[in-house]
Amino acid sequence: MKLEQDFHIHTHCSCDAACAQLAEIIKGCRQNGYRHFGISDHLHTRFNLPDIEIARKEFLACGPVPGFHFGIEVTCATQWECEKIAKRDFASCFTCEVNGRKFQTMTPIDGIMYGGPANGPLMVDLTREDIDRLGIEYVIGGVHKPNYTPQEPQPMIDDYFNQSCFLVNHPLVDILAHPWNGLPFWSGYNIVTDDPEDVHPDIFFQIPGEYWDELAHLLTANGKIAELNCCNLFYEFEKSARFLLEKMADWKSKGVKFSFASDLHGAVYPDAAKASALLTEYGFTEEDFALPPRLRDSR
Repeated sequence: MKLEQDFHIHTHCSCDAACAQLAEIIKGCRQNGYRHFGISDHLHTRFNLPDIEIARKEFLACGPVPGFHFGIEVTCATQWECEKIAKRDFASCFTCEVNGRKFQTMTPIDGIMYGGPANGPLMVDLTREDIDRLGIEYVIGGVHKPNYTPQEPQPMIDDYFNQSCFLVNHPLVDILAHPWNGLPFWSGYNIVTDDPEDVHPDIFFQIPGEYWDELAHLLTANGKIAELNCCNLFYEFEKSARFLLEKMADWKSKGVKFSFASDLHGAVYPDAAKASALLTEYGFTEEDFALPPRLRDSR
């Protein structure tokens, strides 16, 4: 099997540590022979919107590049944090106590990490008007942090599931990003302890089978795409990575369609041959991959 797409690529405009220039991305994707590829920088909340606007200007400055698309990766945020950020009422959230330890941040660049009501209303801080104004061709939606729930295995599994369902049901989201990625980290308090024992790679094996089945049902019923993301394919704990691949292969048998995601954050786009070989081993073919709706409609 030969990979022909990558819609999840971050540029130096992204609010995190990504550093790739667009010229390097175009070069790398061409070397891999992709027919379609796109950039998708983070929008956790509207606080990150200026980054997306800069990325759009740089994208347009590249001129017409065949198969090159402009997308976005939104986070499943909470109504509480989005409202506080809109009012610029977030300074009191910069320092707090997390599991008996001090947690401190300087800006809401990743959203408001702590202090909100547990299991409150969810939202995506992006509008149809934003999509039209910025020429966004597809929207990736991902779970990136807890919804203020206890960072323990079962509550976090439930939280990830609820957020994933919300994203798959959301009318603006086309692709579910890296299913379950980050769950081992957020099911403990490594963020404040920096203790490896607070990361739980075996938590994937505790996810109820009905959660996998329901997500597969929602993906197919809503015509949404699931990511085969390198963060999951090459997760440092191989046993967990293989388990996730087996589950993705089971989704495939249920009719779920996929997109490939390098989730590039580095400066140089990698060779995709290793990912292609791994997916082939698990029975994936070109027919299992799909384009986001707006790209299908433009063909």
